[in-house]
Amino acid sequence: MPRARTPLPAEAAAPAAEAAAAAYAASGTDPHRARALAESVLNGPAQPADAVLALRALALATRRLAGPRPALRHAVRAVQVARRHGLIEPLAHARMTYAALLAETGRTALGYEECLRAAAELRGVQRGPVLAQLGLLAARIGDTEAALRYYARALPLLRRTADVHGQCRLYLNRANTLAYAGLWDAAERDLRRAAEVANCAGLAEYRSTIAENLGFVRLRRGDVLGALRHLDIAIEDADPYGRLAITCDRAEALLVAGLAGEARRELEQAIPQLAAAGFAIDAAEWHLLAARAALAEGDWTAAADRAAHAAEAFRRQRRRSWELLARHVLLAARFGGGERSGRLRAAARRLAAELAGRWPESAARALVICGEIEAARRRADQAIGYFHDAAALVVRHRHPPAQWRAAAYYARARAHTLSGNLPAARASLRAGLRIVREYAASLGATDLRISAAAFGRDLAEEGLRLALRSGRPSVLLEWSEIARATALRSRPLRPPADPELAADLAELRRVTGLLADAIAVGEDARPLRARQTELENRIRHRARLLGQQVWRGELTAPCRTPVLAAALGDRTLVAYVAVDGNLFAVTVHGRRCRLTALPGYREIRDELRSLRFSMQRIAHRHGSAAARSAAVLARDHAIDRLRALLLAPLRLPDSELIVIPTGDLHAVPWSALVDDRPVTVAPAAHLWLGSVRSSAGRNHRVTVVAGPRLAHADTEIRAVAARYPRAQVLTAETATVGAVRAAMDGADLVHIAAHGRFRSDNPLFSAIELADGPLTVYDVEELRRPPRVLVLSACESGLSAVHPGDELMGLTAALLGMGTRTVIASVCPVPDDLTADFMTEFHRHFAARADAAAALFAARNAIACDGFLCLGAA
Repeated sequence: MPRARTPLPAEAAAPAAEAAAAAYAASGTDPHRARALAESVLNGPAQPADAVLALRALALATRRLAGPRPALRHAVRAVQVARRHGLIEPLAHARMTYAALLAETGRTALGYEECLRAAAELRGVQRGPVLAQLGLLAARIGDTEAALRYYARALPLLRRTADVHGQCRLYLNRANTLAYAGLWDAAERDLRRAAEVANCAGLAEYRSTIAENLGFVRLRRGDVLGALRHLDIAIEDADPYGRLAITCDRAEALLVAGLAGEARRELEQAIPQLAAAGFAIDAAEWHLLAARAALAEGDWTAAADRAAHAAEAFRRQRRRSWELLARHVLLAARFGGGERSGRLRAAARRLAAELAGRWPESAARALVICGEIEAARRRADQAIGYFHDAAALVVRHRHPPAQWRAAAYYARARAHTLSGNLPAARASLRAGLRIVREYAASLGATDLRISAAAFGRDLAEEGLRLALRSGRPSVLLEWSEIARATALRSRPLRPPADPELAADLAELRRVTGLLADAIAVGEDARPLRARQTELENRIRHRARLLGQQVWRGELTAPCRTPVLAAALGDRTLVAYVAVDGNLFAVTVHGRRCRLTALPGYREIRDELRSLRFSMQRIAHRHGSAAARSAAVLARDHAIDRLRALLLAPLRLPDSELIVIPTGDLHAVPWSALVDDRPVTVAPAAHLWLGSVRSSAGRNHRVTVVAGPRLAHADTEIRAVAARYPRAQVLTAETATVGAVRAAMDGADLVHIAAHGRFRSDNPLFSAIELADGPLTVYDVEELRRPPRVLVLSACESGLSAVHPGDELMGLTAALLGMGTRTVIASVCPVPDDLTADFMTEFHRHFAARADAAAALFAARNAIACDGFLCLGAA
């Protein structure tokens, strides 16, 4: 027998029965105390029934402290002691504890059989707890109907015995079962009942689990923000295993929001800990979730490996319905990897039939795979049938989440396309995209909105294919605008002041400064890096929870070509569009709209990488004089090739140019390619059109800012300020984040000369370095009104991370989305010694009433500095 580790003189002297009961009561709230009390009973003289109860308490406490695997031996011992002494009721309860632990370690069928033995040994009201547990185990193996029957039989018995713990657990478990069945209102009613019972009985230990389960139900409904808020409450009071489970729940919420990479990272950290603790049943589910995350990222090999692992685990656990889900991900990975075989179609059809009753959304997706395979094999009639069946499965659900409804519209559109009804196909695609846009807009936080917009990728790509098939350039342009940069069209309102977020941002600035100092003097920076990462995670999570509302712009027809042509006047617009890996350009000039196919998209991307590498070596003066000369030659060659590939085939008229890039082309230094006229670059034509139509008045309030550790910053801002006699000047210690943000709010013109940093790993932490630390996107989003014109004299400050649908995330993208008309910024490194003179020349023309694009063109003609662009509208 184990010896007590914690001295409890008063309690140890208590009768064994009282100590065993106290241990069992404490096993759910204070496992250390429960273990000490149980060991005190087992180390002294005790009646067999008291020993059984103490062993059960020890098993439950051990489970909370170390996982179910080491807890099993105590449960086995409890069963043995009860059986040896012929204790019928204690034996049944010991079997229940043993059954629960068996199920958690993956031996679900054995646990179910053990629970049935316990039920056979009990009569009358004593059967309430075991029937409730049978309901849980039936749900675990996927038998929803049996689970609900067991719960219905158990509840009156638990009420008659006033078993408040049993009632709470039943409501919690039944809520999960109802949520999986899509009965979300009923699930939330059960959770409210659990909260009422727990509150009346003073059972604070259930607060965390109730909040976690509410988060789970909210997630099933598609309410990501509601789920995250409940999970945030749950994690406060959770034990170590509970925290691990909530971390995985939160990862699922991130996946539902479209943040597959972040979800995958969290799961890959949590799964080994779950498995090591013996929580095999949960580990299998999280393996499946990791497979779904890999699938969403397009990592077909990892998705297949994870799904196969999960499927085998579910098979061993005899959880057939969960095994079917894993096999669906496995099939989807094969399909994503390019397989279109008849064998895959047959497997997907059989799987859809098995999934339909339990997992209708997965069944619908399996049917879509069948339809796409048949369409690829030119069997249109069969494909149409599969697509119609897929849409019908979703429609049968009473309240399908947004992603389900969008998928149903995609299936309908594919059926209409194959039957030749293209107007109906386009209508379905627009309807599906509207659902995705409204869903994304409801999420509030920038990264959630941008990631969720990716759920419309299939709809948008099908629309682009149909537009290309039409042969009409205006149709392709208009459809590309429907699908392009829509998150920037949903402008975030200023979030409510949040002291916690403000404190974390201030602490991040402090830690970032300490980190820079530590690196500069060669100190160990690892603790500060870890603290920086922790703060960034907290800030990102807190910003999501604030869930700011957004302004919802037009979603279906944001940019009609005749309207756009009228606004362009004598300017020319070039919109680049990628369709199935092929690049096209639509040009609009006067009343003409032309479409040009541009071969060599892969070469374009290769030349762009070469150009950026060369410009970086030139700007930072890396290598010998010969190496730098070679970099200049490489730069000039890349510029010539990009000009030949992207512009020469278009035969553009001699007029000012508006460029709408796509994908990697957002990082092209267009002013280097277009050296004979002013050029403006916009994320989307509808954003450019909105900016030129804007009637916002000018207040002539100008601020110039110099950041720290930039040799030419003071010289630059003095020269700039001289052009604007009433300019506010912030430099040295006065150029803090708070002061600069206040000066930016509602300003007509802001010029910032500082070091900039683009964070490809975390674009919302892309920043401008100020006196007290970085000015990040999170700081900018607190502005009531963004500046009308912003000049960022900083390296790579114009870069944005590009997500599917040309959704952009970064400092410049945030400002343009908030309503800034013009941003002057660089998309590649620029030499510091040229920047001050270049900016002085720019403001010489801009202050003389030239528009921003013309002023930038004039400055570049005077001083060769290729990286800066006019972004937004000139």
